[in-house]
Amino acid sequence: MAVLKFHDFRFEEHDKDIKVNFLKLFFFLIKKSDLEKISRFKINKNMITFQDIPDEKAQKLFSRLLNRAFPQLKNKITNNPALYIHKNSGIPLIGSLSFGIIDKGTDMLELKPITSCNIDCIFCSVDEGLSTKKTMDIVIEKDYLVQETKKLLEYKKQPAHIYINPQGEPLLYADIVELVKDLSNLKYIRAVSIITNATLLTEKLALELIKAGLTELNISLNALNTGKAHKIAGTNTYDIGKITALLSKIKDKINIIITPVLVNKVNNKDLEDLITYCKKNNFEILIQNFLLNRKGRKPTRELKFDEFYIILKELEQKYNITLIKKGSIIKTRQLEKPFKKGDIIQAEIISSGRYNDESLAIAQNRVITMKCQFTKRKKKKVRITKDMYNVFYGIPP
Repeated sequence: MAVLKFHDFRFEEHDKDIKVNFLKLFFFLIKKSDLEKISRFKINKNMITFQDIPDEKAQKLFSRLLNRAFPQLKNKITNNPALYIHKNSGIPLIGSLSFGIIDKGTDMLELKPITSCNIDCIFCSVDEGLSTKKTMDIVIEKDYLVQETKKLLEYKKQPAHIYINPQGEPLLYADIVELVKDLSNLKYIRAVSIITNATLLTEKLALELIKAGLTELNISLNALNTGKAHKIAGTNTYDIGKITALLSKIKDKINIIITPVLVNKVNNKDLEDLITYCKKNNFEILIQNFLLNRKGRKPTRELKFDEFYIILKELEQKYNITLIKKGSIIKTRQLEKPFKKGDIIQAEIISSGRYNDESLAIAQNRVITMKCQFTKRKKKKVRITKDMYNVFYGIPP
């Protein structure tokens, strides 16, 4: 008899298939008939037991089966195909805005370990959530993300503040506590923050994150009124009462910043309620301006920044609070760009991109988002159309 036990897999039995849950949010199916070809089997949570077969042979045959089934990985929220990026995938973590590491040459690094969101904000500039038009999701192996962050920090050799800020909701990431813990133990780490909608946050999870080394929670609250909160979040499952009750329990244990987005003519009055709430609870508030993005949602017009700052100044005077804040961003050493806008390079097209009309390519340890449909893995000439901050876009020349 062979007993195979897994850390990241959980098994569910269905009529003709075994559903293999991976990192909580993802899954793929294995036919029972294929498992029976190995041997009689039984599943139990994260274990699968094969009868009448030695351990080594079971591992070998089951690994082959996993390798065939794993490319069919899907996201449970969107039902999109999902790409798992790990240290042996050959896919770099620098070059994309959607995943990996964003370094703008400062002491603040953005980490994006996962895509997808469990709510559907009407102003979402990156088109995540329940109604997304994106057709592929991404999740990164925790150890690979930590490894590449460590390399970058050792290159920069300056203290850094890590912001876990994916295109989506970071608490969907199954290894979020372990990620925070491993990042906190790296040399040069000054602080680790998570930017979250807090719908998945519990007191238990919050305390685990704090113990792991999390120094700051940035909470995206855009209204305290239940009806308005539902409207802005794009779902009636959004429970503002649960979130505020939780924040009351943990407010003395970690720095909390409330980060609403001003969606003009939608939540102007709600911002005043949030300011009062923050003053009462001694939370910092950082109001952001809704910005239009070509593929993002467009519930209203974008305020020009002079208009936005006029509104903030009026609120500052009315509530005796500082809303316009001058940050102290420190410039740091930045990775060199291996190519620049206008260059024509040879790249390997490796995967479909996040939209139907996009592909992912790799060249010189960078990811390039290509404006072309993915057909098959191949090498191709690419004209670089954008290169800012080591984030690259390209088109066929």
